[in-house]
Amino acid sequence: TISFQYHSISEYTEWNNDLPHVVYGYIFVEENSILNINAGTKIFFHKNSGLIIGNPFDINNSGTLKVNGIFNNEVVFKGDRLDDYYSDLAGQWDKIWLSPGSRENEINYAIIENGTVGIHVDTLGDSYLPTLTLNNTIINNMSDIGIFAQGSNIRGINNVVTNCGRYTLVLNIGGNYNFNHCTFANYWNYSIRNTPSILLNNYYIDANDNVQIRDLNNAYFGNCIIYGSLTTEFSFDKNENGIFNYHFDHSLVKIDPNINTNNANYTSVIKNEDPIFQDHLNNNLSLDENSPAIESGNFQITQNNNLFLDITGENRNDPPEMGAYQYID
Repeated sequence: TISFQYHSISEYTEWNNDLPHVVYGYIFVEENSILNINAGTKIFFHKNSGLIIGNPFDINNSGTLKVNGIFNNEVVFKGDRLDDYYSDLAGQWDKIWLSPGSRENEINYAIIENGTVGIHVDTLGDSYLPTLTLNNTIINNMSDIGIFAQGSNIRGINNVVTNCGRYTLVLNIGGNYNFNHCTFANYWNYSIRNTPSILLNNYYIDANDNVQIRDLNNAYFGNCIIYGSLTTEFSFDKNENGIFNYHFDHSLVKIDPNINTNNANYTSVIKNEDPIFQDHLNNNLSLDENSPAIESGNFQITQNNNLFLDITGENRNDPPEMGAYQYID
């Protein structure tokens, strides 16, 4: 028996920015219900608290999250301790969990910080695609993982994920993923980090020690930056019996120098060059004037995804910069 404090949302519900929302325990968004969070809303989580979309204990699980932030009026998710000591302390709350069966989730212009896992995305393989659309969002200072996806479908554009205790991004047990103009940069320095920024995986081992294949049908990174403080920021956990499709397209990657990037998995990548952020120690991941990522992206990727504006609303050049930020002279 597990006992924990929670609040159930069982109908369409809106949260607005008139007052802060303080969460003790967990919020469950139940079957066929929608939690709509409007621009400027601030959600403060107490220790061991979180937001769960869908009810994982319900066989008819569903539920939907809509986060409707706008530039300079983002929706903020963080811990409820507001004194200076806690301003950049990771692990103060649990996570946002899009549990199996949740559908048509959208997060736009959010700031998610100082938790354990930023967004945990599961799926049951239903017809609602993608499981999550994630746009113009900053995930920062998670004690464990920034985005933890399991067999799900995510479309992400103009996102920044930085400073996580283990991974910035885990694409586990297969799925379908598209990330464009995103920056994944891990300079975690609160403890020793032995895991790379990015993990890709296409299987799991069940309770009977049998290998179960979960195909990684697609993991695409277009005009992205993947960098950090380790020698390599990638782990490819591949089972040869399953599909393991990934593609880094016009992206800057920090990867094992012995890996051959002259193949179909890599197109016009910048390999193991420092992107030269303006001030990564203070989470400023905009590009310095000497960055090799400037004008190294592919404008066709920008155009195909209607990404003419960066995360701050600046117009992108042709050719564009890699990552979420357009360089401003």
